[in-house]
Amino acid sequence: MNWGSLLHGIIDTAIYSLVGIIMMGIGIFIVIMISPFSVKKEIEDDQNVALGLIMGSIIIGISIIIAGVLMSPGGDYLKKKIGPATDVKIEEKADK
Repeated sequence: MNWGSLLHGIIDTAIYSLVGIIMMGIGIFIVIMISPFSVKKEIEDDQNVALGLIMGSIIIGISIIIAGVLMSPGGDYLKKKIGPATDVKIEEKADK
């Protein structure tokens, strides 16, 4: 087993997890700031179940988007894993 590769994977996972959690917090903060009412008061004091479901849906939606972005392979990472990209030529049509 290559311990260097395993350690690199663990460090990458920790960094991406931290970035995802920070981005998630920023997203929730923005949603709370743009709402015209106190989200905390509505959910805790008034026990607004509908708002709780909406906030939960927003959290899940932001999580899915962030997970998709963080899991998408970067350019250098992809080249290392599957090799160099094949050259694809796109023919340009001349406007006449």
